[in-house]
Amino acid sequence: MWYAKLKIRHDDCWITPKTKKYGLVIKGVPLNSYEERGKYYHSNVSYMSGDRKSQDRLFKDLKKDKHVRKVMRNGNQMISLVEGKDHIANYFDPSFFYLKPVVMKEGYEYWELGSWSRKKLIRFCNQIKKFAYVKILMIKQGFPQVFIQQTMQNMTDKQRDAFELAKSMGYYEFPRKISVEKLAKTKKVPRTTFQAHLRKAERKILDVMLE
Repeated sequence: MWYAKLKIRHDDCWITPKTKKYGLVIKGVPLNSYEERGKYYHSNVSYMSGDRKSQDRLFKDLKKDKHVRKVMRNGNQMISLVEGKDHIANYFDPSFFYLKPVVMKEGYEYWELGSWSRKKLIRFCNQIKKFAYVKILMIKQGFPQVFIQQTMQNMTDKQRDAFELAKSMGYYEFPRKISVEKLAKTKKVPRTTFQAHLRKAERKILDVMLE
C-alpha cells in the first residue's frame, strides 16, 4: 500500500480560497461525483472551525457562488452540491481512498490519500498540475492509518473495553443510566482504575476529532 500527503491550491475552487478570506479552517470529505446532461457535479460534506460571524459570512458567500448549485447548513456543518468540469474530483482514481478528511486553510488544501499503486498517485498529481499548484509533501509505502483507526488502534485493550462498556450501558446518555462506580464493579476493578482507562480513551477520541 502507498500513501501520500499533498498540498494543493487551485484558485478557481469554490471554497478553499474563502478560508483565507474569512480566516477559517474547513475539514471536508467529497461524497460523490457524477455527470448529468454533459455537466459534472460533486457533493461534499464539510465542517468549519473559527469565528462564528466569519462562518456566517462564508456561508452567505457560498450561496452566491456560481459553482454552488445547492448548499445547506446546520451550525458549523455544511453539505453542498457543486458544478464544475475541471474539479479535482474528475481526476480522482476510484481506487484511491481518503486517510483523513481534506483540510482547507489559508487558501491551501491538505490531502492524505491511500492507493495500492504509486504510479496512480503520481499520475493523479501530474493531471491536476494542469490547473492547480501541487506539492507532494510525502509519499511512501507501508501500512497507513485511516482516521478512525488512529483512535481505535492507539487505545489499549483496557481503554477500549472501558469505553465500549460505558457506551453500551448508557453512561453517555442523558440522563446517565449508570455511574462510573457501577461500571467499575461490573469490570471488577477499582473505580479509580476504571475511570483512568475511560478518561484516557475519551481523550484519544477527542484528540482525533479535534485534530
